[in-house]
Amino acid sequence: MKISINRQSNVSIRQQIYLEIAQRIRSNLIEPDFKLPSVRELAKELDISLVTAHEVYKMLDHSNLTESIRGKGTYVRSTKNNTPDNNHPSTTFDWQLSVPDYLPRASFWSQCTVRLSPNILDLASACVHHSLIPMHLIQTSIRQTLDNSPNTLGQYSNFRGDPDFILALIDYLKLLSVDFQPHQLLVTNGTQQGIDLFARTFLGPGDTIGVETPCFSGAIDAFRLAHVNLHPIPVDSNGIRVDILEDLAPYTRFKAIYTVPTGQNPTGAIMTLSRRQDLLNFARQHNVLILEDEPHRELEMNRLKSSVLPPPLKMLDTDGRVIYLKGFSKFLFPGMRLGLLAADGSLYNRLLAAKSIADLGSPLWLQKSLIPFFRDPQLLHSIRKMNTVLDTRRKNVLQTLDRLLDPRIIRPQQSAGLHLWLSMPIGTHTDFLIPEAHRRGVHFLPGSIFYPGEPETNHLRICWTNLTDQDLPKALEILCGLLNDAVNNRNRLSY
Repeated sequence: MKISINRQSNVSIRQQIYLEIAQRIRSNLIEPDFKLPSVRELAKELDISLVTAHEVYKMLDHSNLTESIRGKGTYVRSTKNNTPDNNHPSTTFDWQLSVPDYLPRASFWSQCTVRLSPNILDLASACVHHSLIPMHLIQTSIRQTLDNSPNTLGQYSNFRGDPDFILALIDYLKLLSVDFQPHQLLVTNGTQQGIDLFARTFLGPGDTIGVETPCFSGAIDAFRLAHVNLHPIPVDSNGIRVDILEDLAPYTRFKAIYTVPTGQNPTGAIMTLSRRQDLLNFARQHNVLILEDEPHRELEMNRLKSSVLPPPLKMLDTDGRVIYLKGFSKFLFPGMRLGLLAADGSLYNRLLAAKSIADLGSPLWLQKSLIPFFRDPQLLHSIRKMNTVLDTRRKNVLQTLDRLLDPRIIRPQQSAGLHLWLSMPIGTHTDFLIPEAHRRGVHFLPGSIFYPGEPETNHLRICWTNLTDQDLPKALEILCGLLNDAVNNRNRLSY
């Protein structure tokens, strides 16, 4: 079992080992009924004392993740939340369990690859329903490229991206009051690749990154893979708590901070302009990089009429310490994994080098095929039209939750982006609600996957944009019934 230990960290060795094993179990990277190494074997492998190894297993038992049986060993518990992958029968490949790996966690994968049957209504996936996508614009754009540039199917892309596509993106972003120059942009295979490029370029064992908490689980997974120290920083309705960063600064040397300032994932908070300026001032004073993830700006163009949506942190950045990520999967074309990264100076050059190593450049034909789409004057109108539909949906969803949900379940009244973050009473464990949710016909994301350390287990995230107008009310009614039953502890659903 390959576990990265930072012996200079403020976090105890016992806690580091416990968290890494716990997150592997929660991600199903360590399967149910798997026998963990003995206390003696773990101590020898990790060069720790027998007492520390024993305490780690005691903590895992206390968390109901493992069961220690006298005379037999410590086994991963078989929980109701485990979903078998029928494509990989274990009987043939049991020998593979002896091959060590370096994956500390894969929570996003463990929840988003659940093999849902067709009758289960998906309240987990953060994307808009295909009926809302401006399909006619995409079809026209692709046909035009096939007719005019078929040769691009036989060519490789520039590592940084196709120059014409980058220019089209620049013009499109200006419609959102976001202004970049070609030398700042790098085309990525979605936002997740941008996070991965940042992590593998600038983060490593011994470094510390502050992550707003709760946090996008895909980012946590990428940072864990870099074996970096993740320090959770709470968020409130105005975004990441800069005051807590200030309190921690004398004792914690942050190398970077990850934030989703517009439509924070999963809480939906929008960071105020003053909070953004405070965060930038903190980063300058303490020489910290900021990784800014902004997937939702387009979705707020209609709704925030009474106030101006604050500019991205990158637009306020005067010394090139913000790396900006922008994806298009949330609202335009989830099936096309394209996004962009913006950076300056030597940071950009190093990220470009990492991109060249990672994939030799994003697909050229896909970039070429979307140039007419991003230049189409109808695009902005289509986005505003889609937002009108989504605004109505959002209001209906909130009204439905107010009407059907037990008042002890907390839900936000104002939330940006595609998500709603629901909080159950303390003591409820939403991970254990998943099997019953599937039995009743819905799926959601348990809140535990959004925490970089020991999780809070009484939250869940739902997305209300990827179902039809006919299916969404059904899904919400089923969900509310399930959550209300859990609050009332009927059939001990939540334990």
